[in-house]
Amino acid sequence: MVEQEIPEEPRSSPIPWTVGDVAKGVGVVISSTVLIAFGLVIGTVLLLGHGAFLELSVEDVAGFFDLLASEGLLQHWLILMLAAMVVGEGAMFLSAWLFSAFKYRCGWRALGFRSFNVRNGLILAAVIVLVSLLIGFLWDMLLTSLGIAPLSAVPPELTQTGLGLAIIAVLAVAVAPIAEEVFFRGFIFAGISKRFGYAWGIVLSALLFSIAHMQLGAFLPIFILGLLLTWLYVKTGSIWPCIFTHFAYNSIAFLFMV
Repeated sequence: MVEQEIPEEPRSSPIPWTVGDVAKGVGVVISSTVLIAFGLVIGTVLLLGHGAFLELSVEDVAGFFDLLASEGLLQHWLILMLAAMVVGEGAMFLSAWLFSAFKYRCGWRALGFRSFNVRNGLILAAVIVLVSLLIGFLWDMLLTSLGIAPLSAVPPELTQTGLGLAIIAVLAVAVAPIAEEVFFRGFIFAGISKRFGYAWGIVLSALLFSIAHMQLGAFLPIFILGLLLTWLYVKTGSIWPCIFTHFAYNSIAFLFMV
């Protein structure tokens, strides 16, 4: 990568896609999520059998995993879930590419794959990781002081098997940083800010980023992380520092969880 100062490069690279394209991309991801969830349910029914599935309690996550383990189906279900989650993350990456680089033949640079000042980018990335982890820690302390148990991003039972940990590592550390940064920063932020300006682009892309994680108990920390990641994209003009920051944050969070 070339060591050069490129402040706010999204301004110097015209973005051809529109808010309408962004809406279509979001629609594709939502539709894919619904279909993937439906497929996961169907796969679970086929694994357990119709009768056993109907007897499951939605609230008894531990019981569900115990049943899978007792039937010797836990690894099969985990592989099924891994496939579903990879397809879900892939839908983000694909929809971003489909309604930008592919539709307008504008190349990957328009989605943020540009050179950047490595030293400054890594320093900013490190600061954002530390600030985000501190915010998450303080948020958990606040919930605890209010008598609210902080909710884990994944069921604890999923971390009790080697395959479960491997799946979390693959999704959170390897797949999500690339797919989500391209979708939320490179595609959504760029499209919205082109029409409504940087302020609206930063806020709305961070809001969608937080909603997509479907963690009500961690909505605010994830929203702030989304704001910081989008600011980093604007500051460096490249998606690479955002991917690295996302990777580092998820890796540290994964280690704490383990």
